[in-house]
Amino acid sequence: MICMLQQGIFNWDPQTQGLLLGAFYYGYAATQIISGIIAQKIGGKLLILLGLASSSLLTLLTPIVTTVGGFGALLALRLLEGIGQVRLCVEFLSYNIIVAQFTHT
Repeated sequence: MICMLQQGIFNWDPQTQGLLLGAFYYGYAATQIISGIIAQKIGGKLLILLGLASSSLLTLLTPIVTTVGGFGALLALRLLEGIGQVRLCVEFLSYNIIVAQFTHT
């Protein structure tokens, strides 16, 4: 079997690709503490729901946003995806909050 590499429509250099990959992390890291506070205020279930919904929607929009808006739009989208994915880390805190609400004595 011959594997053919398809030339992409976005020919970004490694530094630009690194910025795009790093944007996710920057959004993720910047919201760690605030997400914990939000989980305590609004509850864990809602935070998990919002995180899953926003991440899913933004991921589905990635090809369209990139084609229409280019690098800047994708960079902003990756930042927002990182903010939405913070629920993965805060999920454990959210579960603790949910369990505490139901086992409160």
